[in-house]
This record gives sequence, C-alpha cells and structure tokens, in this order.
Amino acid sequence: MRSNKSIFSFIAIWLCFASGNVLAQTAQDDAQLADGEAQYGLFCAECHDGALLEAPQRAAFEFYSPGRIIDVLEFGSMATSGMALTREQKRNIAYYLSGEQYDETRTEAVSFSCEATRDANSPLTQPVAWNGWGGESGNTRHQASESILNKTNVNQLELKWAFATPDTTRSRSQPVVTAEVTFIGSQEGTVYALDNSNGCPSWTFSADAEVRGAIYVDTDDEGIPETLLFGDFAGSAYAVNARTGELNWKKEVHDHPQATITGSVIAHGDTLIVPVSSLEVLRAARVGYSCCSFRGALVALSISTGEELWRTYTTEEPRPTILSTAGIQQYGPSGAPIWSSPTIDVERNLVYAGTGENYSSPANDYSDAVLAMDMLTGEIVWAAQLTKDDAWNGACSRGTPNCPEEDGPDYDIGASPILTRDENGREIILVGQKSGMVYALDPANNGALIWEQRAGSGGTMGGIHYGMSTNAEKVFVGVSDLPTNNPYNVGPAHPGVHALSLSTGEVVWRNDLPNKCEESPFLCWQGISAAVSSTADLVFAGGLDGILRAFDTEDGSILWETNTRQSFGTRNGIEARGGSIESDGPVIVNGQVFITSGYEKWGEAPGNVLLVYSLNGE
Repeated sequence: MRSNKSIFSFIAIWLCFASGNVLAQTAQDDAQLADGEAQYGLFCAECHDGALLEAPQRAAFEFYSPGRIIDVLEFGSMATSGMALTREQKRNIAYYLSGEQYDETRTEAVSFSCEATRDANSPLTQPVAWNGWGGESGNTRHQASESILNKTNVNQLELKWAFATPDTTRSRSQPVVTAEVTFIGSQEGTVYALDNSNGCPSWTFSADAEVRGAIYVDTDDEGIPETLLFGDFAGSAYAVNARTGELNWKKEVHDHPQATITGSVIAHGDTLIVPVSSLEVLRAARVGYSCCSFRGALVALSISTGEELWRTYTTEEPRPTILSTAGIQQYGPSGAPIWSSPTIDVERNLVYAGTGENYSSPANDYSDAVLAMDMLTGEIVWAAQLTKDDAWNGACSRGTPNCPEEDGPDYDIGASPILTRDENGREIILVGQKSGMVYALDPANNGALIWEQRAGSGGTMGGIHYGMSTNAEKVFVGVSDLPTNNPYNVGPAHPGVHALSLSTGEVVWRNDLPNKCEESPFLCWQGISAAVSSTADLVFAGGLDGILRAFDTEDGSILWETNTRQSFGTRNGIEARGGSIESDGPVIVNGQVFITSGYEKWGEAPGNVLLVYSLNGE
C-alpha cells in the first residue's frame, strides 16, 4: 500500500503536468487568435469593417460556423483572397471571427429534434394555396381567397411555429404552401418539405448552392403538387419529386462564370422559364477586372426532361471597346440581368421579364426595360424601356476605373412585373423600379404607357426593390429609400407602404413609417425592401427593421405588427434568429402568414428563420 506521501506526490506531479498542458493550450489558442486577427486585418478588414457595403459586417461573423468561414475562403466569394492564405491561417481567421475552433473530424450532419406527422412516402392530397413568387402566373401577390384573416381579427395573430435553417445567416427563400406541407429552400442549398402542423421536415434535398426566391410547383389537374422547380445560386435549375424529394433532373443554365439565378422560376404547360442574372456587376469594381462580358437571359426548359427549348439574351454578344484608365480591356454592351421572377400572359402566350442596368458602355435598348417574349420561341415581341442610358457597376460607387461613361443611375427593375385587370376590366402591366417610380403599361398595345407615378425618392438602394401587390382597385407599393451616399435619388424619401389607384396611378394613401430601431451593430431602417402581399382588406409588409406589419387597405393604418428581429424557440432544435426582412414577402394561406427573416449583407441584421403566424397561434 502506498503511503499518503507518495499519493500526494503523484497528485502534485499530475496537477503540474495538467496545468502545464492547460497553459500550453491556452498559449496556443492565444497565438491562433492573434494570427487570426492579424490575417483578418490584412485580407478581410478593409471590406468587412464597413468600406464595402455589400460585404457582411464584422459582427455578422459571430453567427458563422468556423467550417463555413473556411469554405467561403476556399470555394466561395472570398476564394481569391483565400489563395494567399495557408490552411492554418484560414483556420485561425475562422477561430478569431466565430470564437470556435475548427474540428476537421466533426460531421456536419444536422439532427432535428422533432418529427413530421406525415410520412415522406404518403401521397400529397391538398392543392397548392400559394404557388411561386407571386401566388399565380400574373404575380399579383394577392390572396383573393383568404376568408379567415380580416381587419377585425388580424390583431390576434400569434406565432404558431418557427423553423430555423442550420449554419445560415440569411433567409431569402419564400415558402410555397399547401394545407399539408411547406416547401422552402435555404442559404446552404437544402430544400425542405416541412409538415405544416408542426414545422418539422419530412424530407430534404441538397442543391449545389443557395436556393433563393420561391420554388414553383408543377401540379396535376387537381392542383396537387407533383414536381418542385427551382434554381440555385450556382446557375443550375432542378426538378425534384414533390412527394419524396428525389431528383428528376438537373440542368446548368449559365454560360458565364459569374452567372447566377436570383429570381424565381415560373412555369406554364411543360415549359419552365428560368431568369439568369449575375454578380459581375460587383466584380467589376476590381481595378484589374476586364469589364464586362455577362449578358442577361431567359432560358426555357422542358419540365418533363430538362431539355433546353430556347434561350434569349438581353444584349448582343459583348465586343472589345476601350481600355480603362488602368489599361485593362473593356467589353460591351453587357449586363441587363433578369433579377426577378418573370410573369406569364396565358392569353397572349407571352412571358414578361424586367431587366436591370447595363454593366458597361454602351447602354442598349433592353436595359431597365420590360421585355415581352414569345413563350414558344423566346422571340422578343416588344420592349418597353423605362430608363434609357443606364450603365452602372460597383466601380461607380467606389471610384475605381471600370465605371461606364453613363455612370448610372442604377435603376434596376428588381420587382416582378404584375399582370392584372382594373375594376373596369382593362388589362394592365404594373412595374416598380428602383428609381422610385411605378408604371402602368398596356399589354394590348406593345407596352405603351398608361400612367406613371413616383412612390419614393429612389437610388441604388431606394425605390421599389422586390415587389408590389394589387387588387382590382389599388396598387400596394413597398418603398425602401434606404439612405445611401449616391446622387441618384429624386425628391423626399418615403420609406413605408403606399397605395395608388390601379386605374389612374393617383396616390390614395401614404404611410411613411416611423423609425423604431434600437442601438445595434447592424443597420436598421424602416423602409420596405421586401415584396408586399395583400388580401381583400389587409396588406402585409416586412421591413428592413425586422418588423412585420398588417395595414388596412382602405386608409393604410397599421392594424398589427410584430418584431421578428429577435431569438426564437423552434421545434426543430436549431438556434433561431430573426433579423432584417429584405427580399421575400409574406405568404398568406388559410388564416396563416408565413415570413422569412434575416439578411447579413449591406450591413443588415442576420437571421435564419421561417416564422408562421396564425390566429391565437393555433
């Protein structure tokens, strides 16, 4: 038997050894943090500490996992900067920003703590209640059939359930809803089929990249979901079995390294229409970049096979023009991306698409325009240009050499065109623009102007961003008018929600929203960037401040509001945070309101949550 003295000596030796290990580990951690801070300062801080508006702010990285930071540095948007870093330096940056050590042995599989009540093999029996971006082919974002929610009971809305997507900092996928299931994409590329009774996933599908906008559901004759159709941020379109989540086909639609799909797809018959946009508009800010070679496009695919049926570009093929002041060859015309969902005119067999600005000189006739294309051939039947000579890219706001001679004003059409009829039966195409202007065009007369009205001051971050809504009497307009130091705004700002007469364009009411922002490391603004949605007597709008509101359609008064910019408990066991509501609008179905919350770019507040509100939370 050992003496007490021997035992105490052993313990003392072990404690010294353990203490030495702890001290050594602490010293190693400190060294890694110091190196991570140093590397961040050299390669990242210039953009992420506020100089580059579209880059996530430093505070947002607290919501990133270390693995995600490393992936971005190796394969994502920061891969160019990451080439100058060793693997260890990337790990150290990830440690410094996230506060967590990267563990290469850790599996990334997500375990959800709840189970769907419906079996993934069970047939779907309920029709789609809100399909695609605008609810139907005209993209009106109006739920005429809503009979449960009204102005007398909307103040009883309470949170029913929340669903959080893991390892994400933005929620930019608008849900598609039936009585049984909600389909939604995510930043990390997962598509979920959620049980509508409790928000738990019955199946998942993994795309190659972020799935933005809304999924479009191809249905049978009874409106029952058969196939999910969507695009990803890497420029591929997908067809997935709605019941099982199995892949039917995948098709790359891009022909440019910077091409992407930001808008929602739409379909008619066996034809899927895919809008193609690009982030080259930001890449052009680099001094040595040869600007620009991307051109916007609509691509038509067969829903049955994925075969390409036609492709229509918004500019001619770019050709060499001049040398920049840095001596780099320039190309043009370029750009005119299609950022948003197209709209289907079934009667005329046309598809309408709104375009953005040209990226380089010369500006052409199809930028900042509504294009009408033949559904069978893709031929451009007519074009209605709303702003001429708009060529702009990120170099213009940063003073780098690639700014086109036109220098803006960056008046994209980011909102989907709306095809509707006024109370007299006259057909109208409604268009909202970043200029702050709303236009009514005549589809029976090649897009001739019926009326125009200014809703906001406009600018690069102003005006109408992602969409309006309409009934037979009024147009409901969300206006961002985010203050930026650009010269393109006109008149006073009107951040809020406003109603115009559908027939005449006259202002019926305005609601310039108050600033209810509290101190935060993230940008907070009361403007409405996300699309708005309506019922017979309610307008729902989510703000950049994270507040979701319901307005009275008659006078614009606020009948209900809730702040989504907070933490939420979820049934799926993933930490949930709301933030800025930036692009996707409310979906209104059978007395429920679905909204996503969170966006980490442009200094805005990150988040990762889908929220569902119902009367009394039931």
